[in-house]
Amino acid sequence: MKFGIRHFKDLFSAKFALPALAAFAVVASPCTAYAQFGFGFNNGRLGVVGGVYVDAEGVVRDAKPAEREASLKILRDQFKGAPKGFAKADGLRMISLKGLQQELVKAHAAGNKPAEEVLFLGGLTRIEYVFVYPEQNDIVFAGPAENWTVSPTGSIVGTTSGRPVLYLDDVLSAFRYVESARTEGISVSIDPTPEGILRIEKLQSQIRGNFNPSMEAAFREAFGPQTVRLTGVPADSHMAHVLLASDYQMKRYGMKLVDAPIKGLPSYIDMISSSNGTGQSRWWMACDYSAVEHSEDSLAWKVSGKGIKTLTEQEFVDSKGNRKQSGKVDAKAQKWADNFTAKLEELAVKDPVFGELRNVMDLCVIAAIVESKGLEQTSGCSLNVLRGKEDTVETAKMGTPKSLPAQCSMLKGAHGWIISTSGGVMVDSWSVAGKTKINDSLNAVRGKAAANSTTGWCWN
Repeated sequence: MKFGIRHFKDLFSAKFALPALAAFAVVASPCTAYAQFGFGFNNGRLGVVGGVYVDAEGVVRDAKPAEREASLKILRDQFKGAPKGFAKADGLRMISLKGLQQELVKAHAAGNKPAEEVLFLGGLTRIEYVFVYPEQNDIVFAGPAENWTVSPTGSIVGTTSGRPVLYLDDVLSAFRYVESARTEGISVSIDPTPEGILRIEKLQSQIRGNFNPSMEAAFREAFGPQTVRLTGVPADSHMAHVLLASDYQMKRYGMKLVDAPIKGLPSYIDMISSSNGTGQSRWWMACDYSAVEHSEDSLAWKVSGKGIKTLTEQEFVDSKGNRKQSGKVDAKAQKWADNFTAKLEELAVKDPVFGELRNVMDLCVIAAIVESKGLEQTSGCSLNVLRGKEDTVETAKMGTPKSLPAQCSMLKGAHGWIISTSGGVMVDSWSVAGKTKINDSLNAVRGKAAANSTTGWCWN
């Protein structure tokens, strides 16, 4: 769920603000976690974001069909796809950080917002390489790119692959919060409250073994709203909302609150429906990368791997309703986690928020590499604009989550089990950046990229 978008300041003020990037889960259909872009309206609020509506108190509800259509029309009016020169798919498009910053400064000086191709980093769908060019005082991102479009679901995706493109806003957040990523980690968690858990246990004891599906409303009411905890990035940032939306959708698939939009991904509820189901398990998504490769002179870097894996652990509840980790893993919960990991690449096309999560993780890892390996100093390229140290550009500001309706599933059984999947997302980018190995074949790729160098922000 994405939350309302606050109105942006005058573009001619000290900073220009990027368009709000909203990515949140829709409740009504299986293909419903989107990344959207839009501008503030209606007294500073975008009525529909990602298929949900948030009222003035921050309470989330399903967007009505008319609201969704209006939101989609705004997106299509704002974003037309790649201009000439960017539309052709490219296996290795190079984005100069020096040039990118100059583009942002130029837009600010003219009182304009960045061009569409700048907002979407030239259509990059992933960053695979980071090249350092001290002789040109530059750092370059490189990876596959393609034309983009507003999909029927409201996502900005590549026209060929269907995968989400990278967002400038997330680049800014990755660099601006790289230190907090090191000290506290970037994470999100959506969890039931201790009070809700105790109310559930009390209700279970009252009904004993007499559970039936008609009691589901009473259980949801007892469960109550769930809390959101975010670390490492502001709760109103686009990056935070991507973490939140992906966690939200993962749990809904696991608890069979919505059906997965792809084949071969049954819910955890389906997997345990024929068993006696003991205890509760939590799931969370974390970084999944191979060792970061670099040339011996540390001027070429490669990041590879799936990007995301799903982990699980059993938990128990103490007498005060607090959840405690057991350090143990349930076999069926592990099987569901492994299957979800295996299906993420396919799922990310149908439910783009998972592709956005991978992009966010990539950017956080790359920012940690640049920071921990001193690439800014090696290149002689100051990243002050991206880091927010110059009064030029600010990230999009979005609503802050205040309440989530109870998310729980009722499984028919001898005791009417309550299945609550707590967990979250953890972006441990500095740990990934610390595991490196030498691969001198990267120098050849860096040299080939340099042959396309220009004075612009996109080399090819």
